[in-house]
Amino acid sequence: MSERDEWFDLARKLDWEFSYVDAHAVFPEDISGTPWLPHAAWQDWDEPYKTTYTEYVTQQSAKDAAVHAVRAAIGQVEDFQKLDPAWLNALKLHAATLPLAEFAAVVGNLRAARFGRDSAWRTTANFGALDEFRHTQIPLLIMHELVRWDRQFDWTHKFFHTNNWVAIAGRHLADELLLTANPIEFAVATNFVFETGFTNLQFVGLSAVAHAAGDRMFETMVKSIQTDEARHAQIGHPVLRTLMQHDPEYAQALVDKWFWRSWLFFAIVTGFAMDYLTPLQHRQQSFKEFMEEWVLDQFQRSLLDMGLERPWYWEQFIASLDWYHHMVYASAYTYRATTWFDFVLPGPDERAWLAQKYPHSWPSLEGRWERIEQRWQQSGPGVEWHSHGATPVGFCNLCQIVLCGGTPSHNTAETLFHGGRKYIFCSEPCLRIFSAEPERYASHLDVVMRILTGAAPANLLELLRYFGLDQDLWGKDVRGGNYPWLRTAPERS
Repeated sequence: MSERDEWFDLARKLDWEFSYVDAHAVFPEDISGTPWLPHAAWQDWDEPYKTTYTEYVTQQSAKDAAVHAVRAAIGQVEDFQKLDPAWLNALKLHAATLPLAEFAAVVGNLRAARFGRDSAWRTTANFGALDEFRHTQIPLLIMHELVRWDRQFDWTHKFFHTNNWVAIAGRHLADELLLTANPIEFAVATNFVFETGFTNLQFVGLSAVAHAAGDRMFETMVKSIQTDEARHAQIGHPVLRTLMQHDPEYAQALVDKWFWRSWLFFAIVTGFAMDYLTPLQHRQQSFKEFMEEWVLDQFQRSLLDMGLERPWYWEQFIASLDWYHHMVYASAYTYRATTWFDFVLPGPDERAWLAQKYPHSWPSLEGRWERIEQRWQQSGPGVEWHSHGATPVGFCNLCQIVLCGGTPSHNTAETLFHGGRKYIFCSEPCLRIFSAEPERYASHLDVVMRILTGAAPANLLELLRYFGLDQDLWGKDVRGGNYPWLRTAPERS
């Protein structure tokens, strides 16, 4: 039998010329992606994680065995019951947003496995599809056992099947990113920006936080997923290099668009977890510090290596590190009944930590938490209250997230008239992304437009049912206002 090195490169680069049909028919431009290039332009496609199917199956089997072993040892209901209630809600948030998005990524990888322009690319995308299917199954398996204990964990499976406003935003991102993008855009947006720039490094940071919080099951899960992400994330680099040789302007536009879209969603999912839902004694760094250490430096080096510029909105992005996730968290706390997980009221020690980590922004944010604290003192523990009226908030017509851009004194919302209708956006980048491809986004109905067209109810209580929530399930304060420091806090005049 031949040695692996004698046949591997030949089998991996098994492309051929078509004698009975034109290459455009086999790889149509509207499916394979723009710019359409002859195969010769792609034949140098290469990535560092070269593996055979036998090696792949062996490695994945060992990783699955490790996950199952940890689950058997410390993955039962009684093990999760020992964790801090705040951290459990970080787990609910991540568990819901992860698996079915990963399943959508299966479709994106399979499209690349058929319409990618080089055989090695198609082979690696096949492995990527298998990876993403595995990433779908692991959290569904682990969280299933917890549903009988806490119904909110059922959102691990049902989240993307609901009309919850967070799910609408998540689907709007995932559907375009993972289901409808052609292989070139998928490789740049998903493999390069989303995975290399965010998820790959996020999983490293979150595994460390989970370890500190005592959640060894979640730590094992994200580490097992991250080892796959590190491999198939490399698909994006050779695609982007080829794109830079033939259409650098388009390459830059894709990076600019998808970095911003990815950032907004990660700011919520990871920002909430790191700065609010991780118990103070287990916090290793702030979300901003994590972004600066793990994302900014690494991503800027990747851009430089590719000959790309930083996105045009880079200074706005840097400024938003101090504000955005704090603004959304405060808004979501007051509208917590619209989510499937519970929220934590930051106490004096947490707020002192946040003030130390965010000296520029926290003085302007502190006041709203003082007012929320006063409401709890007036109502007393165990009496859930909300500081909003009976109507929903506004949502960005691009990212579908609440209009929380900017600062408490200066919201960055922008408006645009298009096709006889007024659109509103949370920020200039969202406005410009929409303006570049209005046909791609103009017909999407956010929560407000669903209400105006009669597709969703206007009454907030009925809207909660539309979101898939009932009184036992919807989000509350994790401790029902029963904080020792709150009971002993002096009354303010």
